[in-house]
Amino acid sequence: MSAFDLDMQGGVVRVERPMDADRAVDRLNASGFHAVRVDRAPVFDKDTLMHALYQALELPAWFGFNLDALADALNALEPKQGQRRVLVFQDFTTLEDADPELAETFCELIDDACLLPEAGLVAAILMQGRG
Repeated sequence: MSAFDLDMQGGVVRVERPMDADRAVDRLNASGFHAVRVDRAPVFDKDTLMHALYQALELPAWFGFNLDALADALNALEPKQGQRRVLVFQDFTTLEDADPELAETFCELIDDACLLPEAGLVAAILMQGRG
């Protein structure tokens, strides 16, 4: 999708301009990615982040709801129906404000997972505030 340049860049992509996450998901899906909205309910701590990712990525039953399990799950993601995955957060600022260390760790896990040669995850689009 040219708006995000995901063919040229992966990992964490920050979007400063106002944009609606559901529209972004639709555009990404139309561009050949499997995009999912993560924060349909507010994500503000480790528990809400883990549950949101568990649901959005349809993680396996073995998922342990901790950062080590998240790293393992992100690294093991495969494309869904042949399409690389993209996570979309409407309001990542909520997590950054509430728990900056967790937000930074999450971004590092995303970047690491997207660098893998056979990565099923291509990016996390992080929007700053409600669209």
